[in-house]
Amino acid sequence: MQIRVPEIKTLKHGETRVFAFPSRYGDLQGFLIRYGEDLHAYENKCCHWPIPLDFGDGDFFYRKIDRIVCKNHGAEYDPQTGICDEGPCLGEGLTRFPLVLDGEDALVTVPESE
Repeated sequence: MQIRVPEIKTLKHGETRVFAFPSRYGDLQGFLIRYGEDLHAYENKCCHWPIPLDFGDGDFFYRKIDRIVCKNHGAEYDPQTGICDEGPCLGEGLTRFPLVLDGEDALVTVPESE
């Protein structure tokens, strides 16, 4: 299933955009992050404990350490790969979603609900 995330071309380095997608358990969340010139899409779920990385504020990137950070446990993730390189889930990775640009928007492919 593809989810349209509007107006992502204006995101600057480290900025994120949250999006919802349906599942059999109700709506889940993902987020897009601009890292350098690239965009990456991940599920908003920590590898250490399956809860959102942010506190519902859509803020995932900590500039001082140049990492996506779980505000609950302090796990740090490489923005380009989604791999945890510091914290309680070392070596595990965020669920990554493929995306394509469509004008000013992104089309993110998420798993179909069963």
